[in-house]
Amino acid sequence: MSRFGPYTRRICWGKLDGRSREARLLRDTRHSLIEHCGGIPNAVQSAMIDQICQLTLRINAMDKKFAESGALTDHDTRTYLAWSNSLVRLLRDLGVKQQPVKPPSLVEILRPAAKAERPAR
Repeated sequence: MSRFGPYTRRICWGKLDGRSREARLLRDTRHSLIEHCGGIPNAVQSAMIDQICQLTLRINAMDKKFAESGALTDHDTRTYLAWSNSLVRLLRDLGVKQQPVKPPSLVEILRPAAKAERPAR
């Protein structure tokens, strides 16, 4: 697979090696946003989380490009600002306040105790 860059057309989730920096960033971002939504995001929140992950990865790649080259073209600057603004709007729409985590049900609480009480065969 070629290196991921800020202008990569499509990020294929399945093609990123789980050990790469990009894959870890996607996984960590997705995990923290799902927790922020209470652990079970609805369809709209899931779509927003996907877009946030894409933008986070692209902005991160752009930051890396700027750090390595030190050069900022006008196109890079406008693109970076557009992505940053889109990310801020998506995060704001997702919600600033963290949703409460759904407490475990009674069945989930009692399941480990029931397994411990079963006699071994």
